[in-house]
Amino acid sequence: MTDRDFKNIEDIQRILKYLEKGKLDVESWSNVDELKNSLKLLIEEHKDYMDHMKLHH
Repeated sequence: MTDRDFKNIEDIQRILKYLEKGKLDVESWSNVDELKNSLKLLIEEHKDYMDHMKLHH
C-alpha cells in the first residue's frame, strides 16, 4: 500500500466517525460496520505484510 492508500483509509475512517456520531445519514450508509471492520482487517494485514518483509527481505 502507498501513502495515498493510507490517506484514503484515514479519510474513510473520518467519515465513519461522523456516521457513528450521527452527523451523517446512516440510512445511506447501511453497511458502516462491515466497512469499518474491512478497513481494520486491511490495515492489520498490511502491517503483518510489512513486518514480514522487514524480517525476511
